[in-house]
Amino acid sequence: MAAAPALKHWRTTLERVEKFVSPLYFTDCNLRGRLFGASCPVAVLSSFLTPERLPYQEAVQRDFRPAQVGDSFGPTSLADGGPAGSGWS
Repeated sequence: MAAAPALKHWRTTLERVEKFVSPLYFTDCNLRGRLFGASCPVAVLSSFLTPERLPYQEAVQRDFRPAQVGDSFGPTSLADGGPAGSGWS
């Protein structure tokens, strides 16, 4: 039985895979380019803390404070609208 084509031409296959995930080559059509596309730095980031979920119209009227990438916003349990374990039985 013949060997798998990938093993027969290992160096060619490896080069193709490297270009398929490369941040430099063929970024318009390779995997990295399709997943991440063009990116740009964050211009403005702001946040506010609330202990509960809010409707959009109410949330956009809150007082937002400046934030930066990497800031900490407390435990992740606040993101689900309540203390840790709320809604679990």
